[in-house]
Amino acid sequence: MPTNLTGATIASTYDQLLHVDDGPTATEKTIYSGTGVATALKVGTTSASVGNVQLTGNTVQATTGNLMLGSNIAFGSASNARAALGLGTMATQNSGAVAITGGTVSGVVFSGSFSGMTLVESTTLATSAAAAGVNLNGNTLAADGTDTNIDINITPKGTGRTVVGALSATSPRVVTGVNDTNGNELLKVTATASAVNELTLANAATGNGPTLSSTGDDTNIDINITPKGTGEVNITNIDVVSGKVPFSTITDRAYAAFSDVTDQTGSTTVPAPVKFGTTEVAGAGITMVTDGANLTRLTFAAAGTYAVMPNLQFTNSDGNDHDATIWFALNGTNIARSATKMTIPKVADGGNAFFQIVFYVTVTAGQYIQVYWLPENVAVTIDHTAAVTGPPAIPAIPSAIISAERIA
Repeated sequence: MPTNLTGATIASTYDQLLHVDDGPTATEKTIYSGTGVATALKVGTTSASVGNVQLTGNTVQATTGNLMLGSNIAFGSASNARAALGLGTMATQNSGAVAITGGTVSGVVFSGSFSGMTLVESTTLATSAAAAGVNLNGNTLAADGTDTNIDINITPKGTGRTVVGALSATSPRVVTGVNDTNGNELLKVTATASAVNELTLANAATGNGPTLSSTGDDTNIDINITPKGTGEVNITNIDVVSGKVPFSTITDRAYAAFSDVTDQTGSTTVPAPVKFGTTEVAGAGITMVTDGANLTRLTFAAAGTYAVMPNLQFTNSDGNDHDATIWFALNGTNIARSATKMTIPKVADGGNAFFQIVFYVTVTAGQYIQVYWLPENVAVTIDHTAAVTGPPAIPAIPSAIISAERIA
């Protein structure tokens, strides 16, 4: 072999020529310098390598580790680069994000957290939880998974609230209650195990009022309203169509009854208050109080309107008819237009007469009523008749009876 080659393409000495011992084979062989020094280049009949980078056909790959690309790589154009790297139409990646405009990304799995997103558009979004998750399809958020019953939980932070602009709930469950706009309790609810009866609220068209009804499985169902402590149920206007109000539950009731079992004589010049010395019915709020000498003052503890009903048994012991005048006084002052005159017949005509009247009076708390009488002849008395043992037994005839009842 010549020691020096001349010509247009190979110059200098034999030492600069590269060679493959015995020629290349299917397995890459090391390329040596003219002096027998091995180089980083290896050549085979179908591939060539430099270090860890191998070129096989139109494929560049790393024989070990990762294939690293330096910073000064040119692909001719961005589209060529994307095509060469298998990126399709994806734009060039920036330092902190990849912007995708148009196109379709499918079969992509995201992990970690996301921030800075202003809009996500999709036909369906779903969690990957198999047992219990949610999916958003169109305008419907639905629980999804293999479990039979799955809740959807929306949990605000701290004192935050879940704000819903307009809500349509078919059968909502209120766990503890409903608060007002300030967060104060407005309505509280309690649960009854195996409850079958409930309240139904119905609205109404013009001219009709809304209806609160008892509904449920039972045939007859009450509505119970229970105030706390000494609180009351206050209704501004009430119209009781049917039903009952237990008499014992009515507050501010007032009633009483009194009588007298003595003969009472009068004066033709000085009116006398009728005496009622015996309590027949010790009611509530009405008492008979002394005027200093006799029990004559029917006294009312509470302000209101009362029905006062006196009954007087008159007797005339004279041979002629005589009149007697009866009227009412409030706190010692005669009540206008309250007088009544009646005639008691003479002895020959029986000599007895019975006076009865219902008188309505409005008083303030602590005021009292008295019944006054004035005969035209002292032969007229308010007479008591003792009981007859019989037979037949006849009860006593009081000289005077009075009863009173609050009506308003």
